[in-house]
Amino acid sequence: MYSDRALVIGAGFAGLLAARVLSESYGDVVLVERDRITPDTGYRAGTPQASHPHALLARGADALETLFPRLGAELEDAGAIRADLGSDFLIRAPSGWAPRDYLGLSVLSTTRVMLERTIRRRVLSLTNVSLVDGVTIDGLLHDRGTVTGVHGRHDDRPFTDYADLVVDTSGRDGKLVSWLAELGVHCPAPMIVNGHLSLTSRLYEVNRDLKLDWKTAFEVTRAPDVRRGGSVSTVDGNQWFVTLFGADGDAAPTDDDGFLDYATTLRCHDIAEIIKTATPVSKIYQAGNLRSRWNRFHQVPDWPRGLLALGDSVVSLNPVHGHGLTLAALYCLDLRTLLQEHDLAKEPLVFQRAVARTARTPWRSATTADLGWSTRKPSLSTRLLRWYTDRAFAALPGNRQVYRAFIRVSHLVDHPATLFRPAVLFRVLRGKALSGRHPRATEP
Repeated sequence: MYSDRALVIGAGFAGLLAARVLSESYGDVVLVERDRITPDTGYRAGTPQASHPHALLARGADALETLFPRLGAELEDAGAIRADLGSDFLIRAPSGWAPRDYLGLSVLSTTRVMLERTIRRRVLSLTNVSLVDGVTIDGLLHDRGTVTGVHGRHDDRPFTDYADLVVDTSGRDGKLVSWLAELGVHCPAPMIVNGHLSLTSRLYEVNRDLKLDWKTAFEVTRAPDVRRGGSVSTVDGNQWFVTLFGADGDAAPTDDDGFLDYATTLRCHDIAEIIKTATPVSKIYQAGNLRSRWNRFHQVPDWPRGLLALGDSVVSLNPVHGHGLTLAALYCLDLRTLLQEHDLAKEPLVFQRAVARTARTPWRSATTADLGWSTRKPSLSTRLLRWYTDRAFAALPGNRQVYRAFIRVSHLVDHPATLFRPAVLFRVLRGKALSGRHPRATEP
């Protein structure tokens, strides 16, 4: 199916992936972006979260490789670090250290800037994709239940553009709900879960004198008692991305001494050692009051034709859990498949329902963890899931099979039902004597 023109609102990560997919089905694809952008643009106002780490889960990396063949190799050539989720990760759960066995499941560690810039160059090199930057969208153009384009301002001049299909990827701060209300289309109230979590991050030069035996270190927060955590990832070849987590209203200070003092309270002492000895290359950034929100567009019966929405404008998950990039990639795989079978300009709810199905499991995972900090009484199903997850966390330090299953589910490679297979279920319910010993990497 080959149509004429598609317009994508937002040229961030989700917008670039959507444009890549739409270029296979539309003769002309235009990205409309508020920020000024070139193929080499780094940090920009529209992605303030780029100052914090962005996890690309194993399934998300596979999805990107499907959309952009050899992307992983290109990122590695540019300095991204490949790490095995077992032997190259040092993980401290509330109950102890996770095993360090080789899993054969790896991820690429890179900054959001490098990842987005690499993808942007590929997308903008496509002959039927173009970019119009410096545009602020104020609303949607429509005609008898069909969205026909957008209107706004371009360098303080009126801006209007028409398309057969408009795709909103304007992010968690997008105004799509308001734009729809102006058309007389009203959405259900969004589902919101606030874990009152915070991220406080800084980049450092790698100090090779420390001779650490891991590529990523991670200490997990867990309700109701473990309010502090942190992570360090080796990114872009020669930098460490250090992030301190705070839960239930806790937050790391943004001054040098306070940042270090907070890190010294963690059980993963390597994090504080890096802050003490490595040279900072950025200021300290903080994001607080992190929450998850789901705009249930798939439940809007009079959703207009000619309009799709994906990315954080639909489901924005607490970034502490690292699902955002992966979900955007999975939505675009859904988009690619459905465009081969449907005229989505005429059947947009087919796609919005696919987005809801794809988001369901990550939403349940992230919000179940965050609801542990809430004073609201959760549903019975949430309480049971949390009880079992707590038992699984308790079993991680002493059990390689439970850890392997847990990691594969966390990275969306396996369905959560695999955690209830008899071999895993038995070990979770039996538990294991815990060890506080600092684990070492093992050979595959």
